Amino acid sequence: MIKYLILFIHLVGLSFYQLIFGDVSVSQNLPSTFNTGEEVVVEVVVKKDGVGGFAKVQQTLPEGFLAEVIDAKGATFSFKDNIVKFIWMALPSENEFKVSYKLKTLDNIEGNFSIAGKFSFIDENERKNIEIPPSSVTISKVEMVAEESVEEVIEEPIAKIIEEEPVIEEEIVTPTIEETVAENKSVEINCVRNIKKNNDDNNYEVTVKISQTNLEGFAKIVETIPSGFSAEAIETKGGVFSFKENEAKILWMAAPTDKEFEISYKIIANSAIEKTYTINGAFSYLDNDITQKFLLNSTEFKYTKSIQEEEVVAEVIEPTTESESIEEPEIEESTPIIEEQDPIIEETYSSKQDETTTSKITSTPQPETGISYKVQVGAGHQKVSANYFAVKYNLTDKVATESHQGWIKYVVGSYSDYKSARDKRNTVRSNVKTAFVTAYNQGARITVQEALMISNQKWYK
Repeated sequence: MIKYLILFIHLVGLSFYQLIFGDVSVSQNLPSTFNTGEEVVVEVVVKKDGVGGFAKVQQTLPEGFLAEVIDAKGATFSFKDNIVKFIWMALPSENEFKVSYKLKTLDNIEGNFSIAGKFSFIDENERKNIEIPPSSVTISKVEMVAEESVEEVIEEPIAKIIEEEPVIEEEIVTPTIEETVAENKSVEINCVRNIKKNNDDNNYEVTVKISQTNLEGFAKIVETIPSGFSAEAIETKGGVFSFKENEAKILWMAAPTDKEFEISYKIIANSAIEKTYTINGAFSYLDNDITQKFLLNSTEFKYTKSIQEEEVVAEVIEPTTESESIEEPEIEESTPIIEEQDPIIEETYSSKQDETTTSKITSTPQPETGISYKVQVGAGHQKVSANYFAVKYNLTDKVATESHQGWIKYVVGSYSDYKSARDKRNTVRSNVKTAFVTAYNQGARITVQEALMISNQKWYK
């Protein structure tokens, strides 16, 4: 009986595993047998009731296995070091969805293997994991004499591609010069804003049309809304919408791939008076791991309590190369805690204190390259004396200054990895309780989350 059952499973060619975790379940579907070098499809089905926000599917593949995304359902897909990852900033709205990818092996792989994984998500501010039970697969080698000489030629390049590239190609070939240039093309962005008054006399619809070339990865649009108005999402194209402190934001873990797409939101007059208002904004994106932004021209609209429709179209201006941070989630080990607000320096502190201490406040250091981290110990609108932190906080570290968003900010140290900066922050907090880690890309301030994603580093609590 058991023998026939096993035979039936092999004929069907699929193994189905399911694990229930409260209102969340995860299933894995993949063939139980296939030939070496053959391409098959792996599906991961997620059923979730009322779960949203950050999440991740992760599976570890055996050595010599390759993966290429088919359907990521809005997630960011990666394949590196034999690990398949789907990361969502916000899970799909459907209670049941599936992601899929192509799976194949190198031509010298054969035998019995196991594929496991887990689904991680945030529930009531806690990170929870659902383990996907291992699926057994058998890889059979098929002798193909006519192809042996080709295999000998391309075996070494394949190994190199696997080591360097997260995604495989349909056919593994040596890239041409034209293909290499195409891969390094810069991102091109064009945005137009339109404001239209709805029939409701206190309700306006704002639409931003975005045209793009080579856009991928993280992106964000931030619109500054006039005081007296609130904002609500209409169409986000898979992004996460938020409205706080007069800023309407839409954030994508993976930007839309459409060459042209539109996002929209509505602004509602709460305490606004009848006059002309202005909306400003910017579209931020990653271009070769450097954050850039495209500034939208200011758009004016006149608020009145009449029902007459008004429409204003924003003119396009050229994008700038000014750096700006893109906020990104970090779910690699646990959800990162947002750092404290800038500690404010007492501006009235006397500069006549003892200046024989070892602490010195220096000028801003030379421009930096790559990702770096520092520890901020204070901020103010006026420069303080050189011995301020030594006298007030008994801090003996060398303190540097930098200008940021209208503030003079004071930092210590400079580290290429986040863990070292975290350790320094913990040490400094014995003197300055509000010290926290700051991050930089090419010397420009970005969020710690963005720096971690760009440098592929892990977050440490």
